[in-house]
Amino acid sequence: MSLDFDRVEHAAASIPAPFLRSPQYRSVGLSRLLGIDVILKVESVNPTGTVASRGAEWWFECHPDVHRVVCGSADDFGVAMAHAGRSRGIEVELFGPLGADLAKVEALRHAGTIVRLDGRDDDEARVEARRYSTLVDGLLVDDGDHVEMAEGAATMAAEIETLPGDVDAVFVPIGRGSLAHGVGAWCHERMPRTRIVGVGAERAPGTVRSVREGRLVRTPVAPGAASEMAVSAPAEPVVVPLSDALDDTAFVNDRHLEQAAAALLAHEGLRASTDGAAALAAAALAAPDMRGACVVVPVTGRAIG
Repeated sequence: MSLDFDRVEHAAASIPAPFLRSPQYRSVGLSRLLGIDVILKVESVNPTGTVASRGAEWWFECHPDVHRVVCGSADDFGVAMAHAGRSRGIEVELFGPLGADLAKVEALRHAGTIVRLDGRDDDEARVEARRYSTLVDGLLVDDGDHVEMAEGAATMAAEIETLPGDVDAVFVPIGRGSLAHGVGAWCHERMPRTRIVGVGAERAPGTVRSVREGRLVRTPVAPGAASEMAVSAPAEPVVVPLSDALDDTAFVNDRHLEQAAAALLAHEGLRASTDGAAALAAAALAAPDMRGACVVVPVTGRAIG
């Protein structure tokens, strides 16, 4: 997947206004607490509460003829895709694991989205989504598999570029690759002095490890692993080109995430989800070695319930 900077600019002119030009400002309280200049990029105050809507909205703009979409996600990506499809009259059905965030699932269902819970984890839910999509003639869409998601994410970086003064670092969650790819590629092209740090969870160390080896490879679970009904053929592994997009990586654990979410609430009144606070968690860990630096910390999702 190769980012097209002209398409990013087109995306910035096409994505609905509520998902663009999100607040970006210096947090006095967090800056004093950490000893670095913390610039928050607040992506949790739009209609879906997630940065994923930038990519989801742009994806639908690029695929106007799609009639039915199936996503193996009931997290922020699923929320974003459901909202983008609903606003265009397109049916979007979501699959998530049995342990999915129930508050988020109920909010989705309340808005009219069909959410099916199946499988022990995200990978098994995606297998079931793939199987189901073939039965209903729906298009399976997964975060990280489409360059439009990265191009939409890059519109956030284009806004960061407008900040006055130099930015020393941008911390960005790696997730399934789209956000980190889009932000990193744009910043390296337009803000070459800025370091891009990808943030991964300690509970999923393989993600960061694969990035450190030069790429993020996601191999889908073998068909039938989560269901007695197998799809006709396995999906090909997806390689997300992050080796050029990221300068460094960092691990955070659940305690770091909870502390970062609590700090955002205490200092800024922002109800971020723990995953949405991942960038701040990593910046806080790096702060002792970055005294006086200016860092951008995107708040990528809000807490529900």
